Amino acid sequence: MDFEGKLANLKKTLDEASLVKSVADLSVGTVIYVEMDKNDGLILADGYTTRLKYVVVAGSKSDRKEVCAVLVNSDADYSDDSDWQADQYPLLRCNYPGFLEYDSWLDCTDPKTLTVRKLKAKKAEVKGRLTDNDLNAVMAKLKNSEVISPHLKKVYGISTFATASGGEESQP
Repeated sequence: MDFEGKLANLKKTLDEASLVKSVADLSVGTVIYVEMDKNDGLILADGYTTRLKYVVVAGSKSDRKEVCAVLVNSDADYSDDSDWQADQYPLLRCNYPGFLEYDSWLDCTDPKTLTVRKLKAKKAEVKGRLTDNDLNAVMAKLKNSEVISPHLKKVYGISTFATASGGEESQP
């Protein structure tokens, strides 16, 4: 028997199963891993032209062709501004052992807009879901943000988000 071949096929099947295939894979609270660039609103430094980033879906347009998402960062020290610091939300590695390597931070100051088509083309991977507690806290932070425009909140459904309830789920 070709165990290495079977193992490689199994890995390929599992990898393909985690790819974003449609908007149905992108509900509020879904954590995805995707290559992003300056066209996605990233500020790149140190010669990088792209970065692989974890993002959390925070809403979608009514036509479901575009989502907005907040970035996961391993540091929250990009600014000394106390207002900016207050809009960072901690994600603890112990709650997300399947994908987080470090305690991290969600940047709730600058949601990025991403088309579903681009996420599919870039082979974005679904990595998990926020726990209900984290999801509710993040969405409240986004909803009450004075930095995010009321228009963006309305267009992507952030302003009308209803509290999540149910099981504490952190993996798909």
